[in-house]
Amino acid sequence: MRGERGLRRPYASVSAQALLALSVDSLGLLAGGLVSLLTPLLRSRPWLLALYPPILTVRGDISGIFSGNLSTMLHLGLIYPRIRGNTRTYYSLISSIYVLTLLDTLGMGLIAFMLNLPLGIASIGHLGLYLLLPTVTCLVAVLISIPLTTLIAISGYRRGLDPDIILYPCLSSINDILVSGSYAAVAALSITKLGVWMLSMLFLSALMAAAAIIYLFRGDELFASIIREGTLTVLFSTLLASLNGIVLSRLREGILRHPGILILYPSLLSTLGDIGSIIGSLTTTSLALGYVRSLRGILDEGLRRTLRVEAVAAPLHILFALLAYLLLGLPDVGVLRFLISVSLLTNLLSFLSISLLALLLAHITHRRGLNPDNVVIPAITSASDTTATLTLLPALAITRFIGL
Repeated sequence: MRGERGLRRPYASVSAQALLALSVDSLGLLAGGLVSLLTPLLRSRPWLLALYPPILTVRGDISGIFSGNLSTMLHLGLIYPRIRGNTRTYYSLISSIYVLTLLDTLGMGLIAFMLNLPLGIASIGHLGLYLLLPTVTCLVAVLISIPLTTLIAISGYRRGLDPDIILYPCLSSINDILVSGSYAAVAALSITKLGVWMLSMLFLSALMAAAAIIYLFRGDELFASIIREGTLTVLFSTLLASLNGIVLSRLREGILRHPGILILYPSLLSTLGDIGSIIGSLTTTSLALGYVRSLRGILDEGLRRTLRVEAVAAPLHILFALLAYLLLGLPDVGVLRFLISVSLLTNLLSFLSISLLALLLAHITHRRGLNPDNVVIPAITSASDTTATLTLLPALAITRFIGL
């Protein structure tokens, strides 16, 4: 991107903007630190650990739909780069995101409950909690993140930054903190009867607000398309996310022995999802503007971008491990080697596959006439969360094999 006199702006390259965007993923360590406060409850309530990954995934999927549509609409001029006096398209977008959050968190809670029940992680009496906790957690986060996301998008756009690169990575890290802090507070409330009553009142209020929004935007095509396409996409990804929760709950003893894993976990998920979202969002915008058309063109351009982004992402994983080590209070230096190994291996085992998936999904959805912004980033977020969670297993196995 160039200024009025043809000069290259300071953050115009993909690598430079990716460094800016992915650096924000270090905030995910704060999210992991917040959730680690629940560690004393994990032995008696393993379902708390099982719910955490799907909550992160669903909120990330919905954030992806919002940021993907917002960045593309800014490029196309459908949304003005300002908060007040914006277009109906903008208000339709944010309203659909609120309703989508409510619908998908309810579906996610139900799916997670049905998967965890036969495994003994949940019991019949937990059904209400599986519906209340994800819904209230994500709705609190979305009410804060929507104006925050808009401000980030508008500020970056006015300064010549590409929202396709910076928006979702910044948003995902902020959301990790919002969701993790909200989840820790909601989980703590769920222990008492008064807390459950308070959560129930918030839940009923959210239902009434959603009903009012649906009535106001009935007949709006954008609102309907986001709800229709987004709900199916996110609910499908919920299945993968719930499996992530099962895997993480099975790693409970290892997490209790190495709490640094739980601190690293949100950043590992966010960074991999951000790599895929940067590649996917750039590609969906290129398709919308007609810059690329064939699959070969998409792959050629996308793989070059992938290598530029990974050149930034790999060193940042070392930084994440160091920061997690500091948050643990400087234990034995062997812990630092362990965290660096797990962090780097998780990245190296996963970045290429998630980037290729983003490129293929952008191509397929565009050819089938779907809105890629409603499909690509949510699907990539879910796939990246699953990939990052599953690659923890070989990463831990390799570190044990080499004696770390």
